[in-house]
Amino acid sequence: MTDKDFVWRDNYSRNKGSEKDKLENYENIRYETAIEELRTKHSRFVKMAAAMFLILAVSLAVLVFKGRNLAEQNQVVLIEKKLDRLEAEFTSLKIYIASKLDQAIKEMERDRNTRTTQNSSSVKPPSPPQEEQKDVKPKVHKVLAGESLAKISRYHGLTVKQLRDYNNLDSDSIIHPGQELKLTP
Repeated sequence: MTDKDFVWRDNYSRNKGSEKDKLENYENIRYETAIEELRTKHSRFVKMAAAMFLILAVSLAVLVFKGRNLAEQNQVVLIEKKLDRLEAEFTSLKIYIASKLDQAIKEMERDRNTRTTQNSSSVKPPSPPQEEQKDVKPKVHKVLAGESLAKISRYHGLTVKQLRDYNNLDSDSIIHPGQELKLTP
C-alpha cells in the first residue's frame, strides 16, 4: 500500500462516518502497512537466505572439486616418484652391465694375449731404440660405419677403457664414421 492510498482513505474517512470509523480505518491502514513492511522484510530475508544457500553450495562444490584435484595431484606426484626410482635403478643397472661387459672384454683380451705369447716364439725381437719411438707418429684408426669402441679395441688389442683414455672420451660419448681415434697414448 502506498502513501497515496493512505491519504485517500484518510480523506474518505473524514468526509463520511463517525470518529470511531475514522479511528478504525486509521488502525486498519496502519495494520496493513505494518503487514506490508513485514512481508517486505520477510521477502528480503528469504532472498538473503537463498543467496547464502547458493554461496554455501558453490563453496562446497569448489571444495569437492579441489579435493579431487588434490587427489589427482597426489597420484601424479606418486607416479613421478616411482618413475624417478625406476630411472635410478635403470641407471645403476646400466652401469653394472657396462662394468661387467668391460670386465669380460678385459678377460677375453687377457686370454688372447696369453695365447698369443704361448704361440709365439720365446725370443722377442729387439725393441727399437728410444729415439726411433719418438719419431713414430701415433697410430690412428678411422671409424667406419657400424663400428663400436668395443669392436675397434678388440681389433687393435686394446681395452675399451684404454681407447677412451687415449681419446678423452666419456662413457656416454658417441663415435661417428670418419672420426679418427688414437690407438696409443
